[in-house]
Amino acid sequence: MSGPKTSELLIERMIAAQLEAWRMDVDDAVAAARRAVIAARDETLARCAGCEGAGEESAAVRAAADRALARLREECSWMPAIVLEESQERAERCQRSAAAIAEAFRAEMAAAGERLERRAAQQSAAEDAVDFMALLAQAFDGGAEAETTETSQSAGAPAADLAQGVARRALALVHSPHTLPADRALLLEHARALTDDTATQLALLLPTMEANERAMGELAASIAATEAALAAQGVPFPAAGPFATLEEAAAYRENLREIQAQADRNTYLQGCIDTVMAAHGYDIARSVSMGRDLAGTHRLFGAGGAEAGIHAFLSAQGDLMLQVAGLPEGIEAVAEGEAVALEGAEGSRVGDLVEAQRDFCAVYDEIADDLAAYGIVNAVRYRAEPDAAFSRDVRPAEAEDGAKGRNAQAADAGQIAGAANVAGAAPYTPDRRRKRSAAAREMR
Repeated sequence: MSGPKTSELLIERMIAAQLEAWRMDVDDAVAAARRAVIAARDETLARCAGCEGAGEESAAVRAAADRALARLREECSWMPAIVLEESQERAERCQRSAAAIAEAFRAEMAAAGERLERRAAQQSAAEDAVDFMALLAQAFDGGAEAETTETSQSAGAPAADLAQGVARRALALVHSPHTLPADRALLLEHARALTDDTATQLALLLPTMEANERAMGELAASIAATEAALAAQGVPFPAAGPFATLEEAAAYRENLREIQAQADRNTYLQGCIDTVMAAHGYDIARSVSMGRDLAGTHRLFGAGGAEAGIHAFLSAQGDLMLQVAGLPEGIEAVAEGEAVALEGAEGSRVGDLVEAQRDFCAVYDEIADDLAAYGIVNAVRYRAEPDAAFSRDVRPAEAEDGAKGRNAQAADAGQIAGAANVAGAAPYTPDRRRKRSAAAREMR
């Protein structure tokens, strides 16, 4: 039975859990570093306010922060390896790099802060002279600037100091992108006319608001780290809208982590498959695409000079399909990332490819055993008999809308029986898995 073979690949629970733990360690370290960079940036920007040349200084601080965040994306991108010890080393290296980048930026901002303090000391306007109540009113576009200023000037010293301190903290929350909408609305309600009474009330509310802002900031940093990791792997993920509550942000982060865990498992699977195929003589690999209806990881494996190889399709859910694929011009003629299609072979090519299907039978069993050595359970769901109908050659794909390309790919998708639900192209659900399995049973 050497036609196309569809399998469900499952990584041993211990290995899957270890990969997920390392990923979370890296993401948490990167998120903490992002948060530290942003906090140091914002603190230094606050020092820039009111200083001579504030615009130039602020631009330099923002540029330095952007460089630090870019380094986090580039230097702390973790990918699983098929050797678990190497995965662990990569994870530890990423964590060390993230901490070092954050520490280097903090040191850079500390030096910038000292320069700003020296400059501020030389200026006549001291920070204490800033009317934070007026600034708070301006931040909310309130028309009460004169009123708040007059109130702060006429109030007694202790009350005025309290109101100024409350306004300073409220102003920081106003400018934070992580302040919850409900908290922002409550700030607006109190800040439009910040009298002594409302300042006292707001002082009681600020700790909760600040705690919410910190929690949302941590979630935002974690989400950004996971999104960056998914983008680096080319894994699609749903776009996030503004979060009204901490619960919404936490649910979105967990959804991203589930997507990331599956992506990491597939990266591990692909690495193992590449290694196993190379061990069996298919030592040249090409990543290719086969259109939107067959979205997933497509790899062509071959050997130098051989006119037949193996097409491997790995779905996002870990389903593997292997089939013999004709390479009339050799694997060397296929470019990395090329769009291809599998089209029916002609003439003597048909018999040659049927013979290649028969030869693949014993190799497939050995491949399954070798994958098991990496902790990958290979549950075969469909094994087709050798058949001329499966004799297909790899050809450059026509335009996306070309009828020939669509028909060839649709026919091929029907023959691989369960590797992808092409007709519906619906999101994966357990129900779909049951339908695919039933379809496979009918074709045996």
